[in-house]
Amino acid sequence: MFHTSKKKTSSASAGMAKDVQPSRANAENKTVLTEAIRQVDIIHTSLAGMTAIVLMLLYAVALPVFGYPPVNQVFAFVIMTLAAFVGIAGLYYMNYRVHEHVSQQARLTEVLVNSLGQGFLVFDIEGKCGPVYSQACIDLLETVPADKSVVDVLHIPEAQRVDFKDWMDVLFMPNHALGFDDVIAFMPQFFPHSQGRRISLMYRPIRAKDGSLMQVVVIATDQTEEYEAQQRAKQQQNFANMICRIFRERNQFRATLTQLREFLEAAEGPKVKREEAAPILRSLHTLKATVKHFSLVELGDIINQIEKDLRSEAIVTDEAFQLELSAGRQKVAAGLARVMNEVRDLIGSDYEWRGNMHEIEEATVYDFAREMEARHADPELVRRFLSSIAAVPINDCFRSFDRELQELAAIMGKQVKPIRYTGSNPRVLTQPIQGLLFSLTHVCRNIADHGIEAPVTRLARGKDPMGQVAIHTEIVIGDEKKEWLRIVISDDGNGIDPSRVRAKLAASDPNGAWRFEDDQTVIQHIFSWGISTRDDINELSGHGVGMEAVEREVRLLGGSIKVSSSLYQGARFDIRIPYILSMNVNSDPKIHAIHA
Repeated sequence: MFHTSKKKTSSASAGMAKDVQPSRANAENKTVLTEAIRQVDIIHTSLAGMTAIVLMLLYAVALPVFGYPPVNQVFAFVIMTLAAFVGIAGLYYMNYRVHEHVSQQARLTEVLVNSLGQGFLVFDIEGKCGPVYSQACIDLLETVPADKSVVDVLHIPEAQRVDFKDWMDVLFMPNHALGFDDVIAFMPQFFPHSQGRRISLMYRPIRAKDGSLMQVVVIATDQTEEYEAQQRAKQQQNFANMICRIFRERNQFRATLTQLREFLEAAEGPKVKREEAAPILRSLHTLKATVKHFSLVELGDIINQIEKDLRSEAIVTDEAFQLELSAGRQKVAAGLARVMNEVRDLIGSDYEWRGNMHEIEEATVYDFAREMEARHADPELVRRFLSSIAAVPINDCFRSFDRELQELAAIMGKQVKPIRYTGSNPRVLTQPIQGLLFSLTHVCRNIADHGIEAPVTRLARGKDPMGQVAIHTEIVIGDEKKEWLRIVISDDGNGIDPSRVRAKLAASDPNGAWRFEDDQTVIQHIFSWGISTRDDINELSGHGVGMEAVEREVRLLGGSIKVSSSLYQGARFDIRIPYILSMNVNSDPKIHAIHA
C-alpha cells in the first residue's frame, strides 16, 4: 500500500497572506470577476447583433413568400447592405477583442502556472493524462505526461498497480461511501525521482455540475530543500538531546561505551561460527536500545541494520557470517569514533576512561583534606588525595576562555582558530586560582580587540587570515626546588607597540622613570592602573584596568606575570604562580584560598 503521510504546502502560506490582507485580496477578486463578466457581456452582445442581422436578411427574403413586393429599390438595398456590413464588422471587431483578451489571459495563466515551479497534470476516469500540463512536469516528473497513463507517469511499481487501479475505481465511483480526501490518502504521496529529490504529490478534484468527479488534478511540488532543512533541525535536536542525556546519566553512558568496546573486541576475536552467534546478536540487540536511549540515532540505525544482516537467511555459511560481522564491526567502530569526537569536544578527551562518576561538593573535598592535615596525616597522602580527587587538568579550565575568544572574534568580524594547547597539562586545584581564572577574561578580550587583526589586514601582512592563540602549561622547578605552575598565553597578532605605551605614560607621568627603560621593559606598564594602548573606550577594552586586575590576582597568589612582544608578530603573557597541592589549616580563609 502507498505511503499516506500528508505534508503541508505553500498553500498554507498563501492562505496566511490572504488573511493578513483580506481587503486587498477581495478587491483583486472583484476586479477579476468584473472583467470576466464584461467579456461575457460582449459575447452576448455579439450573439444578439448577429441574430438581428440574420432576422433582417430573412425578412427581406421572405417578403415575396407572403405576397409582398420584394425589395426592388436600390436605396433600400444599399441601406440593408451597409447595415449588415457594419453589423458584421462590429461583431467581428468585438469578437476579435474578446479573442485577444482570452489569448492574453491564457498566456498569462500559462506563465503564472509555470512560474510556480510546480508540476500540474490532469487525468480522467480511464487514468489517461490530458494534453494540458505545466513545463515543471518535465523536470519534477521526468516526462511529458500528455496522452500517457498516470500509472506510468507516476512510476507506480508493478506490484502496486492493482491496488492503484482499485482505488481509481473507488475514486470515480458515483456513490461510494468514502470522500475524495479519504481515497487520495491511499494514492502515492511522493514521486520516486531518479536524483533522490523529494517530490510530493497532491490531488484536487474537477467536478461536473451534478457534483460527479470528472477529472483529477495532480500537483507535484519539490520539497527537497524543506525536507533537508527539517532533517538538519532534527539532527540538531537529536544532538541536543544526546548531550542532555549524557550529562544527566553519565555513568550509564560510560557503561554504554564499555559495552560498545566489548562488542568490537568480541567481533574482532576468534572466528565466530554462525551457530554460536547468539551472544553477538544479543549484544547488538541490547546496544541498539541503549544507544538510541542517548539519541545516537545514526549509530542506532547502523547497529539495527547489522543485526538484520546477520540474521538474514541468505547467510548460510560461517565464512559469510564472519565477513558480514567484520563489515559490521567496522561500521560500528566508525560510528563510535564520530560520537566520541563530538562528545570529546564537550566533556574532555579522557571522559570515557574516568569510570563511574559521583558528584561531591567541592567544599566537602577541601574540608576532608583540612581534616586530614589537622589529624597530622602524611603530607604526601594529602597531596595525592587532592591531586586525584579535587584537582583537574588545567586545560579544562580554559574551555570558557576558548568559547569567549571565538564569540568576541565573531562579533568583531575577525577569525580565530581553536586554541592550541601545549605542555604537560598538569592537574590543579581550581578553588585557590579561581580569581586568576576569572581575571583571564581580560587577556582574552585584549587579544580579541588589540591583538588579532582583521582578516584583510592579516592577508596584507602575509599571515593566515585566521589568528592563532596558544596556551602552554607546565610545572617548572625554581629556587630551593620549589614547584611553580607556568601558564603562557600567546597570540600571533599585532603585538604591543612600545611607542603607544610611552605616549600614554607621557600623558600620566611625564617625568617618570619609564623614560630610561627599553621597549620590553616599558610594555610591562600595561599592567599599571589606567594604562591602555587604545585611544577610545569600548565594551571590550580601553579602560586601563583589565590587565591590572590580572596582575593583581597573580600577585595575590605569590606569583609574577611578564609580557613580551614583537610588533606585528604577536604578544606573549608568561604567568608563574606557586604550584601547591596541600591545605594550610592554620591560615584564615582568604589566605588559605590563595595558598591552597
